[in-house]
Amino acid sequence: MTVPSPIRAVWKTAELMIAFHKNKKKERRDAPYLWRPKDAIARLLDKPEDQEAFIVLKGNEDAADVQIKLHPDKMIIRRDHVLGWSGIVIDEHSVKVLVDDDWIRVDPDGSVKIERDAETTYLEGDGSIIRISPDAEITVSSDGQSMSRRTGEQIDAFTPEGFISRKRS
Repeated sequence: MTVPSPIRAVWKTAELMIAFHKNKKKERRDAPYLWRPKDAIARLLDKPEDQEAFIVLKGNEDAADVQIKLHPDKMIIRRDHVLGWSGIVIDEHSVKVLVDDDWIRVDPDGSVKIERDAETTYLEGDGSIIRISPDAEITVSSDGQSMSRRTGEQIDAFTPEGFISRKRS
């Protein structure tokens, strides 16, 4: 007999709120006016800079609070956290995660793009890897049979047919 592990509560409450960023005269407020709708339904306006609907999840014990912003074209999930993820943006085209100041994007075909400083790494949907930095561009095929490294001065590559190394002019 398998005994299920106990469930650990991460969230203790969820509260739907609406942030009005502009007053009735359409003037920008210094701080948003927060309102809790009585019927727990909020319209999602086309201009989130005027008004945003969001949910605040209060963390249980040591869990960080999370804010889920609801826009008509995307969801933004954020938390104040020193390590790990601090933001997620979900739209119809991709999921982007902010981890330690690096953006990671996952597209519908399973491809992944990581942007870190001046370096970008792509994991394509077919499993091939491309890494672009100011110093070099490196490509590895999904089956590992082909690999190339291109710099401003030289290109090196190996394939099942052999190895090539050529100085660029």
